[in-house]
Amino acid sequence: MSTASPGSPSSPSHEAVEDHEVGPDREVGGDRLWGAGVALLALIATFGATIFTSIPGIAIGDDTNTAKVVGTLVSSLLQNLVFVGVPILIVGLSIGGLRRSDIGWRVPPRPLRVLGMVAVAFVAYIVLSALLGAALGVGDEQDDLPGKLGADSSVLAGIAIGLAVTVLAPIGEETLLRGIVYPGLRNSVARFAPAPVAIGAAALIDGLIFGALHLGGSKAIFLPILALFGVVLCLLYQFSGSLYASILLHATNNTIAMKVALDWSVLGAIALWVSALTILTLLMLAARAYERGRDARRDAAGPRADAAPA
Repeated sequence: MSTASPGSPSSPSHEAVEDHEVGPDREVGGDRLWGAGVALLALIATFGATIFTSIPGIAIGDDTNTAKVVGTLVSSLLQNLVFVGVPILIVGLSIGGLRRSDIGWRVPPRPLRVLGMVAVAFVAYIVLSALLGAALGVGDEQDDLPGKLGADSSVLAGIAIGLAVTVLAPIGEETLLRGIVYPGLRNSVARFAPAPVAIGAAALIDGLIFGALHLGGSKAIFLPILALFGVVLCLLYQFSGSLYASILLHATNNTIAMKVALDWSVLGAIALWVSALTILTLLMLAARAYERGRDARRDAAGPRADAAPA
């Protein structure tokens, strides 16, 4: 007997599902849910594949600021393509194919509601991270990752790195960790624990993975705060039913981090955030249009005829 997912973002009864998003021949739930084993396999395979994404950056070198920025951008693009493509491929092969709705790649039908949820989640994160930061003695410490990436070398470099940090990284990390890993963990825990426990445990584990993902890039003192952010992102995805919400929150946080680290003006930060929001929305709409067009072509072609007997 299959175990239903606790308030799964992939559930067709969730109000975030778009009209005709799930066809009658595509059951989302039950046997189509993947577990922790498949999710962790996807995670390990993705991390393994990212080893190769650093090769272009190494080849380009960092002898000049321009080379450093170009190398960072190329490696970031490749890394996040891997973060999206590899886990989708592995889970898709494991359960017989994936649709956008299975991993939360939905355009929210009620955008104002989702924006409100993002705002509430962001305020909650700010309060909780301030309390945790005080407990850890973070004080006036600042994460200097944007500077390490070369974002402070020029205005153009700042804009390019800013888009990579607020668009590429949120899309890649949210697709992998919230779209693939979190549901797998939650679905497995839900087999023997109540829904709230499954959601909480999966969010905590996923948050710890998210924090560990930033080892080497961020200062160690910030890792618990990043883990907390990962938990908040999981819960936002769980209750919004769309990765659009968690990607947007992730992009918002990274925009503020860029603004603080590089001492940008408020208008500059807003311009970066609006650019990230626009690109995210266009990508979601493009993915929806592609899938609907593919389904329409498949329907128009009709069922495939059986092979003639020899």
